[in-house]
Amino acid sequence: MNADINEIAYGIFGEYFRRRRAKFDSVRENLIRARIYVPVERWLSTALFYSLIGAICVLFIYLLMKLMLSLILEVDFSSSFDLLDFMLIPAGILLAFFSVFFGFYCLPNIKAWERRGKIEAFLPYAIGYISSMASIGVIPYEIFKKLSEMEGNYGEVSMEAKQIVRDVELLGLDFITALRNLATVTASQQMRSFLQGAVTTALTGGEMGPYFINAATMYMEERRRKYGDFITMLGLFAEFYVVGLVAAPLLIMVVMSIMCFLGTASLSLLAAIVYIIIPLGSAGFIFLIDLYS
Repeated sequence: MNADINEIAYGIFGEYFRRRRAKFDSVRENLIRARIYVPVERWLSTALFYSLIGAICVLFIYLLMKLMLSLILEVDFSSSFDLLDFMLIPAGILLAFFSVFFGFYCLPNIKAWERRGKIEAFLPYAIGYISSMASIGVIPYEIFKKLSEMEGNYGEVSMEAKQIVRDVELLGLDFITALRNLATVTASQQMRSFLQGAVTTALTGGEMGPYFINAATMYMEERRRKYGDFITMLGLFAEFYVVGLVAAPLLIMVVMSIMCFLGTASLSLLAAIVYIIIPLGSAGFIFLIDLYS
């Protein structure tokens, strides 16, 4: 069903976006980095089609709500529209249309950003594995081939290594070209730098083994530094949490309780602190820590 809708969308809008393909190079690059194997004109055609469907759905829902309201109030449906409705309907249609299209437009970038985080989380350990294999004399291509088979251990880094294996074994490219191609399309800047360094080392006549060992040391040091910064930031968050959402609310609640007992304050403010401010603040801190980590 979904494939049929995509085909319909491409049949209607595909030619329009195909003629303007060069204008959407950033979307095409993000699709590749996100490993969404869909041509950019097909992706944008689907986005436009679903945007129109979203706009029509908003119009239908609004009219249905107006109809139900007119039946409840027992007024004529056609006479129930006023100036506010004629302002809300176009605004809702435009909001739905651009929200859906913007969501499709940005989704590859979001997916690429997610993949970048997953790659960089495993990259130091994957490079450590590469350096270990290189230190015992395994040739570079075999190292990456073994790495591509260890998705359970190295996650998205193994998925990236599979691109090298595909280029070499299916497309017939040499190993250096496969490394260069992956460096071009990978979502991670750190992995791009690592691969470009490997390519440069090979092209200048250097040995990849020592490069991998030095890179492993450098990336592990960088990882330790990031973990140190993260722990420091967590300590700062903890201090803010204790002061802002533990000590201060407790003090305010004690004062408010006394004021309520004396009749100079309302219980509604105390209830707002207990049931709204503290839970929302705690949820905000959880979201902030999750975002930072």
